[in-house]
Amino acid sequence: MKKRRIFAFGAGLLAGVSSSFKLKRGKHRHPTNALPLFYAGTWQYYDPERDRSHRLTISPQLKLGIDHRQIPVTVQKIDNDSLIYLDQYGYHITIQANASQPVSLIDEADDQVYHIKPFK
Repeated sequence: MKKRRIFAFGAGLLAGVSSSFKLKRGKHRHPTNALPLFYAGTWQYYDPERDRSHRLTISPQLKLGIDHRQIPVTVQKIDNDSLIYLDQYGYHITIQANASQPVSLIDEADDQVYHIKPFK
């Protein structure tokens, strides 16, 4: 009987410890103050409609540039999954990210989604 109680206690303890580790291993989140640095960098994407590659630059201050030209935008939202800009014409430019880096550019004006990758 004593062995059964010890076994039950050990199993309960193990279940509690393992469940607490699962909660901590969830989706990786970046602290809010680190988000601009997460999105900052130089990326490239291909536009098949124009048969041209483009260079996308996001500064640590979240300024947006495409092909060495600064685009006048305001930041509407930034979180772990996306960075959303509003351009001067009222269209959204959205940078979507996975847990490790930005992965796509959604241009509402052209109604296009572009896969982005780090510029080499």
